[in-house]
Amino acid sequence: MDSLTHIVLGAAIGEGTLGKQAGKKAMFWGAVLATAPDADVLIGAFMNDLDKMIFHRGLTHSFFFIAFFSPLYGWFISKISKAPVNWKQWTLLAFLAQITHALLDSLTSYGTQILMPFSSKAVAVSTISVIDPFFTLPLIITCVILIIKSNHWKYRQFSATAGIFVASGYLLFTIFNKYQVEQRFITQLENKGVEIVDLDVKPTLLNNILWRGIAHSEDGIYHVGYFSTADGRDIIDFLEIDGNHHLLRNHMHLISVQRLIWVSNGFFKIEEYNDGFIFNDLRFGRVAEFSGDDSPYAFSYTLIKDSGASDLTVERIELQINRSREGGSIRKLWNRMFGLD
Repeated sequence: MDSLTHIVLGAAIGEGTLGKQAGKKAMFWGAVLATAPDADVLIGAFMNDLDKMIFHRGLTHSFFFIAFFSPLYGWFISKISKAPVNWKQWTLLAFLAQITHALLDSLTSYGTQILMPFSSKAVAVSTISVIDPFFTLPLIITCVILIIKSNHWKYRQFSATAGIFVASGYLLFTIFNKYQVEQRFITQLENKGVEIVDLDVKPTLLNNILWRGIAHSEDGIYHVGYFSTADGRDIIDFLEIDGNHHLLRNHMHLISVQRLIWVSNGFFKIEEYNDGFIFNDLRFGRVAEFSGDDSPYAFSYTLIKDSGASDLTVERIELQINRSREGGSIRKLWNRMFGLD
């Protein structure tokens, strides 16, 4: 989830947990602690592209790490804060702010390794977009009100609880919505005679209305389609994509290839490229895929053969910003959501 969402959620949790004892300091520390798991971004800055992708949302987002460091954070804050709150209470806030960060990230589609170091499985429930204003806005409004009002305002804890309650209610809706949409994808794929090996269904950016589904079939073909809950269409049109996995047949044993397959959760397309290959992550598709444009994939990597090296060199292909394309993409996304195209 985006940093702003984590900050306002942490601030609301801080007020709801320790606001009576610590005043607005509880909001401040709640916001700080809610961003603590993303410290892995700073560490990842010193890693190569592939290691950075794997490390982010890894150990610092795990239940084990959060449980271990929460008492340390709690002790540290108790020493520097003059609020009448003991280290156990600060520890509770540290745990709640961080664990909600990890759980919220696991509801998005990028994958969060919440079970590390016992399991490297990345949990991606994919019920909510990484940026969803319907979840974030109630928390922003709540925090603005709490910042404006004094520490003695009698409705502070009620307001914090109400903001969290509304946001949590929306999360429950996204889970229910995802289940309904996913069943529709499964039914229509089965009616087409597609034998599904794996299926990934997620909401598109900024909304929970337009959903993207991609199925991996037994014949090695991927089937990509979009379904909107607001455009009145019942039939999903699927685009078939050949993953070209045979191009990597002689390289499947290499660590770089195995790690990229893990990152993409097995949804990928290979293209030949100079002295190597391009690895496209199909889970996120093309930047403007829903509009039918031949735009670049959101996540692509070059795999370069280096003579004498035991593995392929991996580099992320940076997405070039195209103002005309991006502006048109948002407009087409809106039109596709409501069947205006």
